[in-house]
Amino acid sequence: MISLQNKNVRVTLKAHGAEMTSWQVDGTELLWQGDPTYWGRQAPILFPFVGRLLDDCYRYDGSTYTMSQHGFARDAHFDLIDSSDTHALFELRDSAETRNHYPFTFTLQIAYRLIGQELSITYRVHNPGDAILPFSIGGHPAFNIPFAGGTFEDYTIDFGTSRTLDRLLLEGPYLTGAYQPLGDRRYIPLNHQLFDQDALIFENVDYAALRHEPSGSAIVMECPAFTHLGIWSPPKSDAPFVCLEPWFGHADYTGHRKDIRQKEDMQLLPPRETFEGTYTLYLET
Repeated sequence: MISLQNKNVRVTLKAHGAEMTSWQVDGTELLWQGDPTYWGRQAPILFPFVGRLLDDCYRYDGSTYTMSQHGFARDAHFDLIDSSDTHALFELRDSAETRNHYPFTFTLQIAYRLIGQELSITYRVHNPGDAILPFSIGGHPAFNIPFAGGTFEDYTIDFGTSRTLDRLLLEGPYLTGAYQPLGDRRYIPLNHQLFDQDALIFENVDYAALRHEPSGSAIVMECPAFTHLGIWSPPKSDAPFVCLEPWFGHADYTGHRKDIRQKEDMQLLPPRETFEGTYTLYLET
């Protein structure tokens, strides 16, 4: 385990999946601790696909490849490249094993950095090859609810300002292309029934917070430039956590043709170029 720490914040990380396993602010644990009764993961990295592929497969240059939901990075061993008391850099490179499912060369780096009260998480993808590198990438951190007392229903999803919200609709794990208009609003009250139809998915949301209404305390995520935000808790359960998931990309649409070059909202990284995206977490009190 690798620990980052300053006066108020302590973060624990592991090389397996380059995954965060603890995020404590002033001694309060904010990150879900992975109870398998509800969900055994905590904050997996989604790469090289976000979400699920139709029939768990795709086509590229006449061949068919299989890929499990959310890709392989979450179950891969990353090398620790650099670390200090306030930052850590993990790296995963392609291998014979990854190329069986994803026939591309890549370097994936995950950087964690503590700056005062803020924890930043940066995804960096480099294409060392001669062909376009198609990928999607995202985060899936889960946060304890309640974290400031009260019940699950004492919390809201706060989008920072009033905005027009259109929820992308799912059929099973796949997008349908349809939207559910939620109107012009800043808040969505939390309740477990909210997730009965699986994740809430929105486009171009750069701020979301899980706010305890009685106290105003909030877990805040700022995710500028990410194309989609998923908000998830296990459907039809009383799971005591909610995930805020910043994505570049998403699951297949129900009518997708499976050719990776036709998959919607993929990142198409030119040879020898680098992609970077960062989101930030902090506790607002």
